[in-house]
Amino acid sequence: MPADGVYACRFLQGGQVRNAAVSVGTNPTFSGRERRVEAFVLDVHEDFYGQRVALDFVARLRGQLKFDSSDALVVQMHKDVEQARRLLA
Repeated sequence: MPADGVYACRFLQGGQVRNAAVSVGTNPTFSGRERRVEAFVLDVHEDFYGQRVALDFVARLRGQLKFDSSDALVVQMHKDVEQARRLLA
């Protein structure tokens, strides 16, 4: 399992390869306790919950951070997505 943080990844599902920004960690901004892996698949509006997928971790973008507000988290998430998009292009 990779260290907690945000990554640029290849998202593999059903024979297709897509790009994704992936968070690994406990979601400290919302006082999370369970360690989770959450993938945001770029440019896809499809629900992958309950489906078997694989992730190919390409690059670590940053470590896990606790933000002062959900708005600050959303701003950083947009930056993470753009960084992942550039790295995976």
